[in-house]
Amino acid sequence: MRRLSIAAFALALPAAALAHHGWGSYDAQNPVTLTGPVKTLEFANPHVHVDITAADGKEWELTFAPPSRMQSRGAVESLIKVGSTLTAYGYPSRVKPGEMRAEWIEVAGKRYELR
Repeated sequence: MRRLSIAAFALALPAAALAHHGWGSYDAQNPVTLTGPVKTLEFANPHVHVDITAADGKEWELTFAPPSRMQSRGAVESLIKVGSTLTAYGYPSRVKPGEMRAEWIEVAGKRYELR
């Protein structure tokens, strides 16, 4: 039984990795820059997520780098606060309207590269 469980887990890993790294679903030919107040923050693996309301009133879900990369680049969790304003530059999703993969963010006048 243990061997069967290990085999099933080993077979599931490549599928999970492929699903997780589907960056091809983002439109790198049409980048956007969004500025707005942070509504929610989820600083957790596999990627940090932030919801903002952009200047035009549209709601956006922003996908950032993994927490470890954010921290190594100085974008620590305490930097991004609900209610604070941030600017993000990145690529909109071709699959999920209102979602974007951020390449960099700017908080309190400082830019943080995420990729």
